Amino acid sequence: MNPSEVDWRYLLRHSLLPAVSAVVALVIFIASYWIHGRQDALYAQFSIDQEAVYGDYDELVYRRRLVDRYHRRYEQFRQTGFIGREQRLDWIETMRETTADLDLPSVSYALEPQREVLAPVSSELSGEDVRIYLSRLTLDVGLIHETDLLRFVDRIQAKAPGLISVDRCTLTRQSQSVTPVATEANIMARCSMQIYSVVTSDVSASAEQS
Repeated sequence: MNPSEVDWRYLLRHSLLPAVSAVVALVIFIASYWIHGRQDALYAQFSIDQEAVYGDYDELVYRRRLVDRYHRRYEQFRQTGFIGREQRLDWIETMRETTADLDLPSVSYALEPQREVLAPVSSELSGEDVRIYLSRLTLDVGLIHETDLLRFVDRIQAKAPGLISVDRCTLTRQSQSVTPVATEANIMARCSMQIYSVVTSDVSASAEQS
């Protein structure tokens, strides 16, 4: 065939559409590939963010449970008088009531001034928010039986405000009689106790405002 006889217009007219279609398909393929890669990257980032959100949520739930748990303990300690200002009048009233309830012949006490002490353990989170105070108490209790001392101490620890630690107790028999006298102090007990109280920043703030 003679090249001059080739109908270039015909060939161009019929090959232009497939060529344009091929170019368009190539562009679409490249665009699709780029979009797919970007979507994969976005999905991977979304997965990382989702895991981070789940981790933050789990940490929040854990901290919330800790707050609820320690808030309940805080309220229990506050109601027992361990957290708050020392309540000496309540102490005196508790000892009087306990003495009357147990029919003890006599009870006398000496309560030293309260002083701040170092905590047995420290925490960087608490800082200056928590202060521990101590009062030393000396008790002289007239007993009819030895078991009266245990009942007296148990009652004091259960009802008196604050946290009470008994250092030591010494017993001295007052009567040589084998049969104890029901209305007299047959045994004298001298006990040394420590009364602990905790003052937090919110307690200090409320005390200053009042």
